Amino acid sequence: MVAHYAQTPKKDQIFLDHVGWFVSDINSMSASLHRLGFVLTPFVAQHNASPNGGAPVAAGTGNRCAMLGRGYLEILTTVNDANTALARQLKKAVNRYKGIHLIALSIDDAEKSFQNLEMAGFTPQEPVQLRRPIKLKDGRKAEVAFTVLRVPPDKMEEGRIQMLRHDTPDLVWGSELIARDNAVTALAGMIVCVKDPQEVSQRFARFARRKPVKTKEIFTVNLDRGRLCFVSAYQCRNLIPELQIPELPFMAAVILESCSLSDTRSFFTKRLIRYVSVSKDILRVDPEEAEGTSIIIVQEGVLWP
Repeated sequence: MVAHYAQTPKKDQIFLDHVGWFVSDINSMSASLHRLGFVLTPFVAQHNASPNGGAPVAAGTGNRCAMLGRGYLEILTTVNDANTALARQLKKAVNRYKGIHLIALSIDDAEKSFQNLEMAGFTPQEPVQLRRPIKLKDGRKAEVAFTVLRVPPDKMEEGRIQMLRHDTPDLVWGSELIARDNAVTALAGMIVCVKDPQEVSQRFARFARRKPVKTKEIFTVNLDRGRLCFVSAYQCRNLIPELQIPELPFMAAVILESCSLSDTRSFFTKRLIRYVSVSKDILRVDPEEAEGTSIIIVQEGVLWP
């Protein structure tokens, strides 16, 4: 297992926990991530614990996850043509563009974070006790538990932006699930392309209770682990020339860290993955290798952009 302190925040810390692709064909996206060297959890339908102790309530979505040494990547799709609020939101997002539509931040105190969101004017929905069944390495069955804080879609038009507390971190990052062959070790950040980067960065900063920082034309919200970068369409094209921007807002790129970028390059070359070496410390995967989202991989310790 990865040490808890590397995965879950303490006290007032806030981490970039995971990002999620919304897809109509989970098999296609699963194949893409497998080809990139990630290990995926089995597909499971998600459900919420009933607040009155009754039967679990189907969320209408299911997922697979690619666990990293720090953080993870998620693929989400609808289940059995469900008509839940989450399923409807997912379908609407997929109709906008294929790619990432979810950013999840992890916190330690769900109750306090809920109150902070209320005071900041985000009118959070009631906390959800999300559950996901898993099979342990020894064959036993268990259940992964999260307390999830979501806000109404009109409060964060960029996508599903949420906070969560890991209630069972021991069960999430099994060593057999963490990618090794591609040398990718951590989720480092996201680039979100928007009409007004300054306004959006200020709103996300209020959401995370952090201060935005401007460097040239890039507005960044630095978390205790990970960072969120907000750019205009013009700046996004400068950073990622081959990326097609379908419409705004657009979650344009995920930034990952590698413990050995030379090993990552070698792995991708053997797999015939299309990528561009931006510099000796940065490579950029062709967006078509990841369902329209650009993946930027940097050497550990390198900040980009």
